[in-house]
Amino acid sequence: MVSLLKEARRLFLNINLNLRKIDIYRKRRFSACSRYIEEAFELSKNKDIGLVPYRIKGYVLGNRFSNAIVDMVQYLEDTDGCVRDPSSISEREMENETVFTSSLKFSSLYKKGFDSIQRKNTNNRNDPQFISDEIMQFAIQSFISGFLINKEYHEQCLRSVLETSDERKIIVLLANHLLSRLIATSPGNTYFITDDHWKQYELCPCDYQCGDKIWYGNSGIGTELLWYGKPDIMLFPLGGNCSIVIPKDKSLENLSEKEEQHTDVKKELKLLREHSNVSQFVAQAITFSFYQKRFQLLKPDYYQPIVTLIPTIAINDKCFDVYMYDTENDILLRNDGDPIPLWNNLHEPSDATLDMGSVLQLWMLINHLAIQPILSQSELEKFSGTCGFSTSLTDDHLNKIEMEVKMRSKFIDHN
Repeated sequence: MVSLLKEARRLFLNINLNLRKIDIYRKRRFSACSRYIEEAFELSKNKDIGLVPYRIKGYVLGNRFSNAIVDMVQYLEDTDGCVRDPSSISEREMENETVFTSSLKFSSLYKKGFDSIQRKNTNNRNDPQFISDEIMQFAIQSFISGFLINKEYHEQCLRSVLETSDERKIIVLLANHLLSRLIATSPGNTYFITDDHWKQYELCPCDYQCGDKIWYGNSGIGTELLWYGKPDIMLFPLGGNCSIVIPKDKSLENLSEKEEQHTDVKKELKLLREHSNVSQFVAQAITFSFYQKRFQLLKPDYYQPIVTLIPTIAINDKCFDVYMYDTENDILLRNDGDPIPLWNNLHEPSDATLDMGSVLQLWMLINHLAIQPILSQSELEKFSGTCGFSTSLTDDHLNKIEMEVKMRSKFIDHN
């Protein structure tokens, strides 16, 4: 009996010791998360993304995303208020800055997200808005528990994308160790990769052999009245969807694996701006925006206010672009300048670290229905109608698009 009591006491002490160790570990991990959030917040503010409007000059409807034909140019005005085509602008006008484009800041568009995550990090529970939005708080907590708490591990797994030219492997790694981790504590039905990629990887192919199951799906988005197809990755954050597309390099289709590894890295980075890829991105962004509008209108009590400016993310292993289209106000935006970098220290891939400012921006873009990006009244007045797409369609055609755009597995090819 005495020996049993001693054994029980020993086990009890060991349990208490282990619990204290776990508690210390948790405090250290959440302390690290707080530092990551602070770092991400400051980086996003210091390297704020500028978003500029684009005008669609021409398009052909009824194609798959991959065959989309869309011709867009940056929206420019002169000092007389006339819309100008970039090809018509002289060097003198450029020098005198008589032709210009307006822009807006990501931090202004996503002000609600920045304010909420700052309040969460400072733990200011006296702020009446601290817990006022349950969906927002869930999105923030998912960011912390799904990604930040194991940030170093996911970062190590993601470095594999810098050492391969296998498009399917890159898609799987980005989906499993980055994008899906920004919306939930574990994978599962929070995302799927289109089964057009042949389910080559049933388990995650990261170098750390995490063993995570990879999820595939057969649903596309769109309507034959607009454009249609399957996003490379579909994410399902609380309350909505997010569309992810990976740029294609058709020049690599017939190369061997060895030849692919020696292709120019700069060329790879330029894929995001290749005309055929941009056509696909714009078609997908516009289509997804129409879909999200219909999705929200079907649940009017749930989505208040309706989010009309909807993002689509075009991403590869090193950087990404964001396209945002507003169906209500006919506005098409893309980040100004070069694509947004995903990594630091790319010259040393084994030591590369994720740019946490970019990760925070991805989190906000993916959770757009929770964070609700919004344009001010003055910005609406400045940008409304600059795209010229919705205004080029008849009201009857627009109404039919809004009624028919949806998620489905099959579309009728007319070509």
